[in-house]
Amino acid sequence: MKRPKKFYFLLCVFGLFGVVPVFGQITGDTYASAKTSKSATLILTHSNAPGFAAKEGSITSGITFDILDKFKEYVEESKGITITYEYQTKDANNFTRFLEDVKNSSGGVFGLSNTTITSERKKAYSFSPPYITNIGMILSHNSVPTLSNISNVSAKFTGMTAVTVKNSTNEKRILDIKKNHYPGLKIEYVNSFSEVMDIISTDPKKFSNLDFTYYFEAIQAKKPIKRHPGGDDKTEEFGIIMPKSNDWAPVLAEFMNSGFVGGVVYKKIVADNLGQSAMKFFDTLR
Repeated sequence: MKRPKKFYFLLCVFGLFGVVPVFGQITGDTYASAKTSKSATLILTHSNAPGFAAKEGSITSGITFDILDKFKEYVEESKGITITYEYQTKDANNFTRFLEDVKNSSGGVFGLSNTTITSERKKAYSFSPPYITNIGMILSHNSVPTLSNISNVSAKFTGMTAVTVKNSTNEKRILDIKKNHYPGLKIEYVNSFSEVMDIISTDPKKFSNLDFTYYFEAIQAKKPIKRHPGGDDKTEEFGIIMPKSNDWAPVLAEFMNSGFVGGVVYKKIVADNLGQSAMKFFDTLR
């Protein structure tokens, strides 16, 4: 079988340079090289999460972006290394792709979102220390009867469908509900949690498990959303994810453990991004 000339041309080019192309891989400067050059370009990629990560044009917002801004200051002051951030996000509304992009990246790359730290994910990613405790909630349209005990979910939510995102911890909770309390539960998958919110706010036959930040965003937007107390889960923590090859991870941990998390600046960042209603809600859970 004859090969097209273009094939031989590409083969010769890559053979000449002794490399195999890796299309779409995100790469940032390493800490090892930055210690010598005294400068580094680090890559930030994100998945949209209310209060945690968002980007409109050149304007970034959210707890994780604000933490990385303070990390930049820390590195420049304590290490004498000038940091430049570049933003590379392929699809901010696709959480599954976000996870894959970070996993397949290399060097100084940081993934910003509301990403739960799990033992399984630690096999594929490096994590920052936790910066906040998450509360997973069962949410639905406000016309759905209130679920006060998760063991009653099959009776209270008869005929309803769960909506979630693949490879998320929220999907795991839904699967746990199906296994332990509702064997006949039907599950529908979408690409993003914003899609989930759009669906459950308009369809009384759908529900989901979502992180607390989506609930507070819905309340502020006056959407017809109900939180079901029987589904609250306070066992998770959020962290910033990095590829395993990111040697900045110990430096980020050093910064966050230096008194930053829990400090005055940190508390202001959380309050500015989540609002006073969220802060008051957290106080009621302590």
